Amino acid sequence: MIEISRTITFGQFINNHSPLTRMDPRGKLLCLILLIIVTSLIKSFIAFAGLLLFCILIQILSRISTRYVLRGFRPFLGFLAFIFVLQVLFYTGQQETMYWHWGMLSISLEGLHTSVLVILRVLFLYYLFSMLLFTTSLVDLTDGMEALLSPLQRIGIPTNTLVMVFIIALKFVPIFTGEIERLIKAQAARGVRFDQGNFLQRARKIAPLLVPLFLSGFKRAEALSTAMEARCYGFHRGWRRSRRRQLTWARFDLLTSLITLLSCALIFLASQTLP
Repeated sequence: MIEISRTITFGQFINNHSPLTRMDPRGKLLCLILLIIVTSLIKSFIAFAGLLLFCILIQILSRISTRYVLRGFRPFLGFLAFIFVLQVLFYTGQQETMYWHWGMLSISLEGLHTSVLVILRVLFLYYLFSMLLFTTSLVDLTDGMEALLSPLQRIGIPTNTLVMVFIIALKFVPIFTGEIERLIKAQAARGVRFDQGNFLQRARKIAPLLVPLFLSGFKRAEALSTAMEARCYGFHRGWRRSRRRQLTWARFDLLTSLITLLSCALIFLASQTLP
């Protein structure tokens, strides 16, 4: 029997009253933007080592089990390994140190270096975004994104609608996870063994579950839209969603943002100056 909810932890909020959980969502979003920019720009292993130290600090402040966080990486490690192999074999950049070559396929030091950096960048980005969802409720995340994007509302961009669509999409991740787990358990109770056979045989057993999964998703989306319309969500021009809690900047939020900005600047300088 497959326990998907124990493996896929993406999108689950953990309210453990940690300093990161109590932090203003606007500050967390700004720090995340800075870290994403730095992670996308750095190109040296020393800079990634500095980023790793900063992530360890985030892990300590979050008070979340490291094993629980790393569990979320398990579902797509095989896919990343497959991408890494393709990246190495079909690398088309400058290749000075060649280890193996056959037709279009080759293995070089430059290809290995570039592929490892790409995989590290993906892992760090996934970790940072996961930590945001672990330490921020969807309500706070919605309020923070709307507050940061409010200037765009004045020039006619429907930021409230875009943010709500994005938040609903995130909310459907754990819902779909629980739904597919329920369907798998129901089929397993009828004698279907999902833990036997090769990859194609297992995929053939899971494929029939996609139809009821999407039908359930459509029913939930229809019920959600009906509930929002019944509450007159966005019904008239100039409508604005009210908030249960007003966002306020604290000293810890400002200090954390400054430390993040300084750390990102140091990591970027290390990437530009150190080999």
